[in-house]
Amino acid sequence: MDWHTEREFHLYSLIQPNSNILTLLFLFHHLRSLAIGFWLLPMFLLPGAIRALGQSVVELQRKGNAIYRDQPAEALRLFGQARELALQLGQTDRAANIRVDESTVYNVMYDNYRRATTSCRAGLQLNPLADSTRFKLWASLGELYHQRNRPDSLAFFWKRANDLLTARPALERETSAYVAVFWSNQGLSYLEQGDYRQAERCFQKRLLLLVNQNTPTRQAIAENQFAYFYMETGQLARADSLFGASLYHYTASDLTRGWLLLGLVECRLKQQRSDAVPELIHEATQCARRAQADGAELAAYLDQSQGKYWEQKNRPAEAKIFFARSLVTSRRLGASNRLLWRGLMAMSRMARQPNDLPNALAFVQQAIQQASVRFRSNDLSQNPTPADFLNGPDLFESLCRKAQLLRAARGMVNHLQLADQTYERAFALSDLLQESYSSEWTKLVAQKKLRPAYREALAVAYDCYRQNPNPTTLARLLNRQERGNASVLRETLQTLQNPYSNAPLQLIEQLQQTKNRLSVAKTAWVERNSENTESIDSELVNAELAWNRVYQQLHPYRRSRKLQPDLLAKLQNRLDHQTALLQYSLTPDSLLVTVVKAQTVRVMLLPVSGADLNRLSSILRHEAYRNPDPFQYTGQESAQALFNQLLRPIWSELRDIRRLVIVRDGPLHYLPFEVLETGRRPNDYLLRYMAISYGYSMSSLTENRVSDSVGTPSVLSMAPFVPTKTALATLQKQNLDPLPGSENEAEVVPGTYSTAGNASKRTFLTLLPQHQLLHLATHAEASDTDPGNSFIAFFPDESSYRLYAHELDVLDLRHIRLAVVTACRTGNGQLHEGEGLLSLSRAFASAGCPQIITSLWNAHDGTTAILTKLFYTELRRGQPTDVALQQAKLQFLEMQTSRGAYSPPHFWAHLVLMGNPQAVFPTASNGAWAWLGIGLAVLLALILVTYSLYQNRRLR
Repeated sequence: MDWHTEREFHLYSLIQPNSNILTLLFLFHHLRSLAIGFWLLPMFLLPGAIRALGQSVVELQRKGNAIYRDQPAEALRLFGQARELALQLGQTDRAANIRVDESTVYNVMYDNYRRATTSCRAGLQLNPLADSTRFKLWASLGELYHQRNRPDSLAFFWKRANDLLTARPALERETSAYVAVFWSNQGLSYLEQGDYRQAERCFQKRLLLLVNQNTPTRQAIAENQFAYFYMETGQLARADSLFGASLYHYTASDLTRGWLLLGLVECRLKQQRSDAVPELIHEATQCARRAQADGAELAAYLDQSQGKYWEQKNRPAEAKIFFARSLVTSRRLGASNRLLWRGLMAMSRMARQPNDLPNALAFVQQAIQQASVRFRSNDLSQNPTPADFLNGPDLFESLCRKAQLLRAARGMVNHLQLADQTYERAFALSDLLQESYSSEWTKLVAQKKLRPAYREALAVAYDCYRQNPNPTTLARLLNRQERGNASVLRETLQTLQNPYSNAPLQLIEQLQQTKNRLSVAKTAWVERNSENTESIDSELVNAELAWNRVYQQLHPYRRSRKLQPDLLAKLQNRLDHQTALLQYSLTPDSLLVTVVKAQTVRVMLLPVSGADLNRLSSILRHEAYRNPDPFQYTGQESAQALFNQLLRPIWSELRDIRRLVIVRDGPLHYLPFEVLETGRRPNDYLLRYMAISYGYSMSSLTENRVSDSVGTPSVLSMAPFVPTKTALATLQKQNLDPLPGSENEAEVVPGTYSTAGNASKRTFLTLLPQHQLLHLATHAEASDTDPGNSFIAFFPDESSYRLYAHELDVLDLRHIRLAVVTACRTGNGQLHEGEGLLSLSRAFASAGCPQIITSLWNAHDGTTAILTKLFYTELRRGQPTDVALQQAKLQFLEMQTSRGAYSPPHFWAHLVLMGNPQAVFPTASNGAWAWLGIGLAVLLALILVTYSLYQNRRLR
């Protein structure tokens, strides 16, 4: 490697694998042959000095670089001479850069963190300094504090480095390699925190800066970073491919390759592809042995991987040998907390297998100490505070493991209460970690990782409630249920309704500006073609990083997103005596259902597993979703089986209930409950008994409500794909099918009605603020890979005719009373554990729309038109939305009994209501009272006039 490439290689940190959350591993202990500079941003070399003394400064500095590994003391002496000489010559910028070199020696060779930071700080005291030098010193200090788990100091210096890059964008061109290192280090830090989107953007920024300066070593580093990113986000195939590519590009059989091999080993173990693991471990072990003492830490990690291998082979005795050896090595080395933490967690797992709970708990309590800054208690009733963490995700995993073991320790006094308290502490920690995440995608990934813990914790809370049923344990149980449902959506709505308090107006405006910029960049990226790809990629990365910077500045002003303590009371106040809420929540081996009515609450554990639910709901879903011959619908058996499992045990509780709000979990999200059958008679659907709507969570039903309807809403109805003569050619050019029935869907409701060429995206966005009821009869597409790319299509008269879910996020739809989107699959999407279906309907909800009717599958547009006409007829009578939709479906079924063959659920059950079911139009009774009031006023006026005339006549 040439000098510049060698030095840059030190700047990148290869990541050490983790069972759940990544941390970084710095290779400076293992790279003897490389020149000085590793993770710290390297010195900035000025052009060659003209004077002999200037040349002496450069020569002294070069000699120090060459010998610092083998003769660190001599290197420091040379650096000191060079620095003093540079100051005599007035070269303060050169002297500051030499301070960076000295800092490197103190940190790498002597592990003297204080001298290292002091040296960098001394460099900052010199004046004048070039912006590039100041940037490197700030970024280097941030990385030093990063290694020592000093997040406040890290944030202080990295913020200054970021601010300088924002103020001086030219630095990216002037010192692109050094700035690339900074983004790489930031990306690794974000991976530690579990902020995966920002980690990805930082790595992408690094690639963009070095796009024309790539080398095999740099490429291997970039591939390794992205491989860990993909592994942590569950994209194991892509991770495996990139790990392999990094090994292809880095061929030297040294310690670095050993660490690269370790990444591939961990990925293969996660994939359960253990056959190739022994060979990979053998090669990595040879790399560690060649490095002698420097390879001891890698050898300890390889022992852990070997233990996992035998664990997967169901040979615990062999696994325990390797885990124990790793633990001994890590303690002997005084190695990182991370290595020791992994060993302790592994030993806890090994102790659990023969049911040795005391030792399993002892090991996990030690692991908790390793993941904490100050906590050192062996008392199982004690846990660290949420903010007392070295590595937050590691501490969370440790706490959850401890709670799981406490639940199983039935012989321990108060074991359930201790388990419950430990879970509560773990979730307080996760809330603290997620407060810093600016990306919804990152929050969703975090929630998915937390889902197993939520389900375990829910089972513990239910056990506590059964053991001691009282208002306190009931409130804890309901809080635990609510915590696991739509927490990301809940936070979005809380921020929308209660913006940052006391934040400077300028900062709020910047947030909106960066949010708009990010939305535009995302749209351009989704619709990109082969031209200008590089500039579009760059703008997306820069827009997201800019958004994140402003988001972090608003962190001190962010309101807490804690759940309402009086949630149950608020919910019951909203329920009348004919309405009930059902909340279904999966536990590890059963299904919990909570029935909330105006005066009562009942919680029951149903003996049905997630696997059984998935099997039955998949059968019924297939039958309902497909377009059948009227005589071939065969979903009755599964519909009855699901009714018996989900509703029969609580049917007596619903005797007087006519309206049902359902909060679903797992595979139930795909299921329209209306099609469940009681089995009393043919086609005895649940629809015939109750009006049904679906909520994201309990709190969403109390917070996201329609404002009191005043008068008749202004209606905006759009049907972009009506097949007019002028529109057909345009639709054919864009490969968009016409929708003949869409023209008739909303004609029953007077208002603004736009079809074909008049129903463009621009027209919709222009008219949107003036209307309170939306009806969109159009095409849509739900993206199962990236929910933000789901879209609603308008007439294609512009370059961008798609309204994406991420664009809805920019809008404020709180003035909308109801949105009806009959496009196919707008109620469908990627199922995300804990958040539900990431559909377009959820995008409307995130923007503040309180109730949305969407479609679960592609249905016949002619039958949809009939349904919507019937629905709007009922809605205009003042019926609540859920009741109006129920009556429309019942009337449709009645029509099929006498005049049609569209009775299977496929033709009517696709339209579902999400959100708060309320009246949109003034009720008929209110209208009658209004006319009565007008009549009485007129009568009173006539009486007064008559009396006045009578008095005038008397006076005459």
